[in-house]
Amino acid sequence: MSSKFFIHYWGPLLFRIKLKTEDIKAVRKICDGGTEKYNTQLAGIIDNEIKIDETKYNKILQPYLEAFKDAFKMWYLADVTEIKMNNAWVNYMKKGESNPPHIHHRCNMSSVLLLQVPATLKKEQRDWTGSGMGPGVLSFSTGNPHAFHTNSFEFKPEAGDFFMFPWNLTHTVSSYKSNSTRISVAANFSLNSTGVFYK
Repeated sequence: MSSKFFIHYWGPLLFRIKLKTEDIKAVRKICDGGTEKYNTQLAGIIDNEIKIDETKYNKILQPYLEAFKDAFKMWYLADVTEIKMNNAWVNYMKKGESNPPHIHHRCNMSSVLLLQVPATLKKEQRDWTGSGMGPGVLSFSTGNPHAFHTNSFEFKPEAGDFFMFPWNLTHTVSSYKSNSTRISVAANFSLNSTGVFYK
């Protein structure tokens, strides 16, 4: 029996699931052991982006990737026959930093896991009075806006929220003003399936 998951119904598959507390702690331990700077490979306007051990991270994600396979089959009517993590890194985002709109290359699927969303950022989001969902928000968008057409989603993710999506789905994280650190982990995957539509 697969874990509970959410599918957001639009063009591409946007998969979301919650990691267990013990798995969040295990991923955090892997991140704390990383030392290799990864900035030159990434689009983020973030000083501290660190490569992590994808083999260890992938092992923790296995139950959640099984749920992803179920979601993939529901969405695309195709089975995932193989899924491999290509690389993974942790983003320690701080005051004034951001991740501009971007996509990922040399993979089929990308992912984001939130490890830490500080209380000061949550308060800043609650106090936000402008349009949209405000500071520190994770956004996904595809194509141009059309009448009666959902082309974007915004989230205020909590620690443990894991998102998986096609490599070419544009995503971004807005900056914030509070003096705190938002921690997220990104990873890219190659997969094979009974369909060939993603190649």
